[in-house]
Formats: sequence, structure tokens, C-alpha cells
Amino acid sequence: MQYRRSMRWLAIVGLAACGSGEPAPTVDASNSGGAPEVIFPRTGITPDQLAVLVNDDDPLSVSIAAYYVTARSIPAANVVHLHVPAGANLSVASFMPLAAQVEAALAGTTAEALAITWTQPYAVDYMSITSAFALGYIPQDATTNACSNTSPKCGPDNPYVADPNSTSPFTDHAFRPAMTIPATTLAEATALIDRGVASDNTWPTGSAYLMSTSDHVRSARCVLDTMYGYINECQLFLDTWDTAASGIDANIVMADSIANKTDVLFYVQGLASVPDLATNTYLPGAIADHLTSYGGDIPTSGQMSCFEFIKAGATGSFGTVVEPYAFQQKFPDPRVLIPRYFGGETLIEAYWKSVASPGMGIFIGEPLARPFGTGFRSSFAEGALTIETTVMLPGHLYVIEAGDSAAGPFTPVLSNLSVTKSQISTFTIPAATAHTYRFRAS
Repeated sequence: MQYRRSMRWLAIVGLAACGSGEPAPTVDASNSGGAPEVIFPRTGITPDQLAVLVNDDDPLSVSIAAYYVTARSIPAANVVHLHVPAGANLSVASFMPLAAQVEAALAGTTAEALAITWTQPYAVDYMSITSAFALGYIPQDATTNACSNTSPKCGPDNPYVADPNSTSPFTDHAFRPAMTIPATTLAEATALIDRGVASDNTWPTGSAYLMSTSDHVRSARCVLDTMYGYINECQLFLDTWDTAASGIDANIVMADSIANKTDVLFYVQGLASVPDLATNTYLPGAIADHLTSYGGDIPTSGQMSCFEFIKAGATGSFGTVVEPYAFQQKFPDPRVLIPRYFGGETLIEAYWKSVASPGMGIFIGEPLARPFGTGFRSSFAEGALTIETTVMLPGHLYVIEAGDSAAGPFTPVLSNLSVTKSQISTFTIPAATAHTYRFRAS
């Protein structure tokens, strides 16, 4: 099935191509044999914009960092060496100089996001380690039911909420989203990293399983539960998908779990402990998480750790490190996560943009996994240029222009391009004789 964005939440999940400013473009020069240069809007960060944090006191962290830097061609200037105290929870006093060291080390670099290569510590007081490094330490109220479903007092707020189209979070908002690459052995880490790398630009055909389980509170992301003030927007969301156009089939599943599935791309769970994880096949780049209190305790938890999804074969997951109460804004919203990932954002960007109040939540996985590439691809054969894209939004107009060079000037070739639903859209220019073509929002 292919997602269509309903007008109700169009503004929430707008993609980079529709931003208020023109982000730096992506140039597709992969075609040979006299193919024209093609310029696409930027939809996400690149490996040279990811920094890697390594704990030199943790041999596994050192090994993971070395493997990841090579696998993703991370610049040496983006690797930050730290001495991080052992233990699950890092004190605020110990964290603050580490945060200052990271900021100083990355000053003047291109780093827009962070990969953390140790599994513990995973928290700073009541804040997750990923949110603490991304947003700076902010005390979390974990002793009372401190916010309501309609209240913004679930902080800290996510800078992406105000500007979800940003593809340069540090440049635009002075924060670097962070993700932990978790493992208890180097083999686990390399398998996770390899899955992320293998996912790149595969444009997979798979399924999104949004579970409506017997635990209605924890299934609140997809279940009507008036006690918590939620409305069943997931059904509205799924009803907007078209079965014919793309590679993602999405359904609300009225069951506690899935088993023996071979096409899992998204798995949104509502149980504290999820059975049958290892029976499923998770496509490279797959994302899976559950709404529960202590899923962010890694690698083990009194409930099920979100690390279990990674061990089963997922490439990304999320959990909270302290009691969050069942407030939807503290957990990933599939209505944002899935279309953004489909639209060409990296795993770290799509995941972070889906959590309005991420202070208690830890993001884990391979940050640069990008199954749908940049959201664009092109081919050139017999003089014809074909462009495919997943980023077009209903209600917006787009144009393909031709120019004598990348500097222009440009003249429209195909104008007033639009879609009624999000889909893999295909456009062909039969006689593509210009030096450069570009796709942009008009």
C-alpha cells in the first residue's frame, strides 16, 4: 500500500522539498553515457555530517566506533574520544563536562547529528543519553503525572516540531539529534551496522504492522481510548493508503503480536513484552518499537528492553529510560515516522521528528540507514530522462526545469506537477538534451 497524507496532518509531515527555504540540493550524477546532471532537493544528512562519540574506557565502544567509521566513511574530525564513567545512569555532574567536550570538539566541523557507540550509560539522571547530548541536560519530572495529553508540559520540546522540514538540525536549531548503536558483542554491532548500510537506496517492498493489542493503554498510538483522550487517528491514517502504488503495505492488526512474517518494515507495538520477535524477518532498515515504561533500559529491562527488537533484526528502535506515563507525545508517532522515512530521510532524522517530547526516550539503531535513498532516483535511456520520487505531497505543486549548467538559468519542462496521494511518482522527459535538470517545489 502507498501512503496518502490526509489534509488533517499535512502540515505536520511536510517533507524537505516543501520547506520555507531551499535546502542544499542533492546532485544525481550516477547515470553515465552522456546522461544529464540531475539536481534534487536535499532530504537528509549525509555521512560527513554525522559525528561519532566513542568511550575510550570501553573496549567494545572503541571497536564499534572503528567499524562504523569505516563502514560509513565518517571523517576523522567527526570522531570524539571521551572517558565516560561506567554504569547504567550517568550523574549530571559527570555528564556536563562530557557535553562541553563534545561541543568543543565539533566546533567548526560539519557535524549535524551524533552516533553514540556505547550501550551504557543510557541515561543521565531521568533523561536519556541521546536526548541529553542532543538537547542539553534538562531535568525530567519522573515522580508525578506531570503532563496531560493536550499539555505541552512534557518537555523538553523537540526543535523539529516547529521546523520538521529542517535537514540541518545543528545549523538551523543548534541541536544535534543523537542515536545509540547498542550491542553486547562486536558481532551484534557489526550486524546492526551492516543492516543499515545494506538498506540504503533499496526502495523495499514491505509491511507496516501497527498493533491493536489487548493492552489498550499501551496501544494508544493506534487505539481509541477516551480515558487518555486519544482519537483513533491511526485508522484515518491507514485509510489514506493506496494498495496499488508503492512498496509499503500498512494495516492495523487486531492481535497481540505477529509471527513468521517475512516482510516487516515497521512494527508498532503495544505490549510491555512482545513475543515471537525472532520468528519474523525484518527487512534491512526496519524500525520496531513498543510503548512501555522502561523499554529504554538497555541491554536489559524489568520490562522488555527495546534492544530486543534490534537483536531480532530491526535496524532502529526506541524506548523510555524512566516512567513516562502513557503520553503519546513521548513516543514515536507512526503518522510522522513512516512517511518521512518513506520520503528519503535517514533513520535518525525520521525517528527524531516523530517524537514531540523526547527527553525520556532513547533512540537506538544505525543512524544513517536510508532505505528510500534521498527520495529520488533517475535513469537515462535512449535520450529519455526518467525521474522517480517519493517526496511529493498532496496539495503542493512541483516543477522540473532544464538548464545549460547547474548554475542555470532554468526553464520549466514539466510544470504544475501534483499528486492526490503520496506515492512513487514517475516523470519522463522524452528528449532530455539539456546539460542539467532539477526538480523542486514550485
